Amino acid sequence: MLSPRASRLRDWALFAAAASLPAICVGVLGLRALANEADGARREVALGLSTASARLSRALDEATDSSSAALAALAIHGAPDAVAAALSGITPPFATPVLLAPDRSVLLPPRAAPPPAPAPEGCAALARTAAGPDARTRDGARRDFLARCAEARSPAGRWLWPVLALDAAEGRAVAVDQRAVAAWLEAHAAGLSEAERKATAMEVDAALSGEPRERARAALASPRPERDALVAELRRGGLDAALRARPDARGLVSWRAGASSGTLRALPDGRSAGFVIHAGSLAGWLHGDARPLSPDVRADVLAGAATAGAAGRAKGAPEVGGAPAALLPIAPELAVRLSPADPAAVERHAARGERLLVGVGAAATALALGLAALLFARMRAARRSSELRTDFVAAVSHELRTPIASVRMLSELLEEGRLAPDEHREVFEALGRESRRLGETVERLLGFSRMMAGRAAIGRAPARVAEAVAASIDTFEERNPEMPRVVRELDPAAEASIDAGQIRLAVDNLLANALKYALLAAPYRVRVARERGGVAIAVEDRGPGVARRDQRRIFEPFERADDRLSRAVSGSGIGLSLVRHVARAHGGSARVDSEPGRGAAFTLWIPGPRGPKEQAP
Repeated sequence: MLSPRASRLRDWALFAAAASLPAICVGVLGLRALANEADGARREVALGLSTASARLSRALDEATDSSSAALAALAIHGAPDAVAAALSGITPPFATPVLLAPDRSVLLPPRAAPPPAPAPEGCAALARTAAGPDARTRDGARRDFLARCAEARSPAGRWLWPVLALDAAEGRAVAVDQRAVAAWLEAHAAGLSEAERKATAMEVDAALSGEPRERARAALASPRPERDALVAELRRGGLDAALRARPDARGLVSWRAGASSGTLRALPDGRSAGFVIHAGSLAGWLHGDARPLSPDVRADVLAGAATAGAAGRAKGAPEVGGAPAALLPIAPELAVRLSPADPAAVERHAARGERLLVGVGAAATALALGLAALLFARMRAARRSSELRTDFVAAVSHELRTPIASVRMLSELLEEGRLAPDEHREVFEALGRESRRLGETVERLLGFSRMMAGRAAIGRAPARVAEAVAASIDTFEERNPEMPRVVRELDPAAEASIDAGQIRLAVDNLLANALKYALLAAPYRVRVARERGGVAIAVEDRGPGVARRDQRRIFEPFERADDRLSRAVSGSGIGLSLVRHVARAHGGSARVDSEPGRGAAFTLWIPGPRGPKEQAP
């Protein structure tokens, strides 16, 4: 059997579960809807990127085919400048016009600066000696080489001066000015291949320090000129294989190799002219003023075996920063990756939707719980009110049954003549006492009913409050002669505008309440004193007291303190409610000051005199 507290907790837990379950279900469905919306947005972005990729691919193919046809029909002859002028009109905007000499050297694009001066005679021999086993001759050869051969290259085209200079600086066998090394790299970094740049960067970190190392790092990190990058790409072998192949019917050779693709036409003088698509030309077109894509699409050129190879193998749409992307292969190691200009837009949209859903869901859940809690509280209050009314009916029935049973028994004794003549007076007194008790109970119930309905009218007039209170005390002592006399502390000068009958009714109920709950705590004390511009009437006992949690509730109709003593004492539960109604009818208030085990003081406060005579509802 659950205690009342456990029963309430169980009811509240069941209510919370029943009220929150629909909100949880709606929240889960909302999250699923948001996830589907985010997936749909990603699919829409991916579809848009796929469409943009297809349009870009079509534009590239159409422009390449058109330029190839124009190249086949173009009359090309003369010096490189004349050839450049002829090619500029037919080269696609994403390609670079190219003119190759018979030995495959690049004539167009031209060098940005004149070629370096050739190394002096003897530099090759000095380089061999500087790498020899004899330390004495090796150090001398290194000093001479570093002083004379700044422009020397190996037969494979690799620059030799930085290799020997950095090796000498690291070994410290030969004195090397680190600033001179940094200056050489600043002047020649543009001509270093990618492999030379990487190797030299590792040697710089080991051999140089301070400002020279920072200058050398900055020089090696600067981008290579577009011509140098193009020449390096053409040397990778794809071009040679294409030129060795048989031209097509239009006299053109085309290739897709490495990170480039292009079309060339052999000229009668052994030169080759055409155009090449490579990373630099493609990036300039995609990021220039004639950009072929909408502003909400970002284009990145991927070049290199690892990056572009992965792009070429990718199926479907990869992701960039969590957003969809599309890959357009141009060559085996060259591709264009299309992605949203704002990759986080889809995620931000989804996050905003989630925050909105969470906020709305929390607010709706709180509102649903609040409304359900209100309804649940009202239902519990209605159930408790029903229980209290049932208890009230039972209590009233008990209070009425006792005097009715006494009257009935005494009447039967008189009717049957079973009493001696000398006992008649005692029986008549008992009949009068029980009938008065019955009448008082009925009058109290009727008064309570009128007060609850707002139909009770009181006639107020200035009077001495102590007189009405003393009359009520006299009646109490007369009805309970076995109880100790009440201690009276009545201020005879305390006056207020009162209905004396109602004041007596209130004091009667307070004394009856003390008799019920503090029977063994007599004598009771009744005080009448002036307080806060009015008059306070207090009835004090030394009984068990009232718990703080019950002090406001006991003035409500049918409410009683929730303890074993209250449950053991019979009563209707309207006495203190009547006291509060009397206080409010006089414009005052009722309160209780108590601590468990230290008695209770019930105080009825009413304001001072208001005039010769008043009527209050």
